[in-house]
Amino acid sequence: MAGASSPRYVEIANALRQQARRTPAGRPLPSESELAATFGVSRMTARQAVKALQAEGLVYRVPGAGTFSSGSEKHRAMGQLRSFTRDMTDKGYRVRSQVLTAEWFQPTAEEAADLALSPQSRAIRIDRVRYADDTPMALERVRLAPRCSFVLTHDLATNSLHAIMEERDIVPTEAFGTLVAASADSEDAARLGVDVGSPLLVERRQIDDQHGTRIESTETRYVGSEYVFDVHLRRPR
Repeated sequence: MAGASSPRYVEIANALRQQARRTPAGRPLPSESELAATFGVSRMTARQAVKALQAEGLVYRVPGAGTFSSGSEKHRAMGQLRSFTRDMTDKGYRVRSQVLTAEWFQPTAEEAADLALSPQSRAIRIDRVRYADDTPMALERVRLAPRCSFVLTHDLATNSLHAIMEERDIVPTEAFGTLVAASADSEDAARLGVDVGSPLLVERRQIDDQHGTRIESTETRYVGSEYVFDVHLRRPR
């Protein structure tokens, strides 16, 4: 909910966001003039709210026809390093996690390489099911460098790992990774509430801090029917 000092367009965007979530894809939403009349603001302010939701991928505009819902899927823009918590919270969802594992462990050779560790180093393993408004969205398997072990002292069911790290001046800054399609196995099905064989989007990424030092390697398995990655491409000159 917008605070007392929040701009009016934020209040309008929050209200329109809730309506867009309940509206099937392709169905019309209030026009800018209707929003302006409802909230007692200028059409320019209403347009700013609509543009904010366009950027989130929740609505789209057709010139001369109006504003329409993009559907109920959760969207995330490619090319931006944002935590699941930050991304969903900014879109107005309530975020929580079911912590499956949070411990020191002995990484495999591949896991050690992903974290740029020597073969005998230990690391941190955190496995969580991520929820948005009580809907299971993703099965997340995080591997962290030893210097991030302080995260184990925090409540990982309600806190963002990246926010915890930033409090210690370890800032996730640059990520490298892949995004592939996969089918849900028996563990995915049990954790995410889908059928075995259901489509998933699997994101794997390695993350460096502000000094270019590797801090994290993560595999996140998203429910394919609930999550959408938005891609903005531009033809090279």
